[in-house]
Amino acid sequence: MKSSLFFLFTVISIMATAQNRYVENSQLTANFLLPGLVFEQGISEKSTLSAEATMGFAYRSSDIFDDGFGIFPIGRLQYRYYYNFERRLQNGNTITGNSANYIAPTFGMQSGNAIVGDLDYDSNYFGGLGVVYGLQRTAPKGFNFRLEIGPAYYFDEFESGFGLMAALKLGWVIGKSKK
Repeated sequence: MKSSLFFLFTVISIMATAQNRYVENSQLTANFLLPGLVFEQGISEKSTLSAEATMGFAYRSSDIFDDGFGIFPIGRLQYRYYYNFERRLQNGNTITGNSANYIAPTFGMQSGNAIVGDLDYDSNYFGGLGVVYGLQRTAPKGFNFRLEIGPAYYFDEFESGFGLMAALKLGWVIGKSKK
């Protein structure tokens, strides 16, 4: 079983690297709005897998409980499908650093215990699974901007429900782009 999975992964990797792609082969971005790192790996002509380790901010104002805030560690995984590379090129815009719009199924997990602040959840974790619409722009010198929003299903040890998943990231692409 393990050898079959390894073979399948190898074949997909070879096929993905042999194609003429719009996306970067790989890209590492350091975020500074809320500190974190994002590694994005190209897997086909217009899609990437993205893994992110970052910090999130939460604030609670309540008449029943004490007000509180917290900064929490967050891990996120995404499959990004970029759909407007051709249009951006036709309009004379750059696609460097995966500068395009995308749709991305997203999975994220957050700790229930703040590393900074006094807001701790009753649950040890907080998770979300959703689909976001996003846009990412990378300037020629590496400055990176990303905004995404979409519906999500949230859950923890005690309850679950639906809400919005949103992210605003400002950062810097580390290393050189292929374009």
